[in-house]
Amino acid sequence: MRWLGVDGGGTKTAFTLYDENMSQLDRFELPTCHYAQVGYAGMQRVFNEGVQRAEASGALGAEFGIGFGICGYGEGVESSAAIEDAALGAAGGHPFSLVNDVESAWAAGLAMCDGIVIIAGTGSIAYGACEGRSMRCGGWDYELGDEGSGGWLGKELLRAFTRQSDGREPRGAIHSLVRRELDIANDFEVIEFAQKNMASRSRISQLAPLVAEAARAEDASARAILEHAAQEEAEMVAAIVRGIFDGCERIPVTYIGGTFKADDLVLEPLAAALPRCCELVPPQFEPDRGAVLILQKRLGMRSISGL
Repeated sequence: MRWLGVDGGGTKTAFTLYDENMSQLDRFELPTCHYAQVGYAGMQRVFNEGVQRAEASGALGAEFGIGFGICGYGEGVESSAAIEDAALGAAGGHPFSLVNDVESAWAAGLAMCDGIVIIAGTGSIAYGACEGRSMRCGGWDYELGDEGSGGWLGKELLRAFTRQSDGREPRGAIHSLVRRELDIANDFEVIEFAQKNMASRSRISQLAPLVAEAARAEDASARAILEHAAQEEAEMVAAIVRGIFDGCERIPVTYIGGTFKADDLVLEPLAAALPRCCELVPPQFEPDRGAVLILQKRLGMRSISGL
């Protein structure tokens, strides 16, 4: 039996094809399937197109299972029902699992073992599993939370730009990078940009890499933003430790998402901010694989790690 893993995040939807031994056969990406951005019909189109494209490749054969890890699932009655209907329709009778993308990220990042995963991509959320118990923290969406995410970093970048512009903070690389990225000649033009774009999580998230770029150029404001992001992410972990890991001496914590492309600029302060019982470890697999591992367990199959 072959497998299709679907990782649906706020920026893109990745489809990965695996053979019987969980070796990757192919991978492609489509736009986000997040219903809050593309609507329920748009979500269904992405699911259908991805599964049909995977089938058309011939690599999956006649018998395959699908693992859907989808952002926003389980966070509302209406939206969850719509996601379930979309997955059921796209699966076309093939066995499938459907979980929130943070659960599939945990399954992939820790190979289904107890521990905690942090997702910090377009949004942010953490999830832990311990001896059959599970808990999530964060994931309150772009308007209310998502601290440490790409959207949050983009907002903080623009705020730092304004503070550098008027002298509240020392002027550094953030100032020149934002002017270049937004192609503005007058700093006050950033107000118009914000009025037009601040509600768009995807557009604001596109600014996030500038924070790391500025930090590498020794911009103190940028380094402070990344340290703040690490602290916010560590607080989510700490809440989960208090919730379900009482007495555990070593808890592996892994990480997935674009925020961590800043590498040591965010990973070092994150490791320092975690509770003493936690150990930061690199993810074992990409998140596309996670929902497939969950499906294999539900089907009573021995999971093939691929290690």
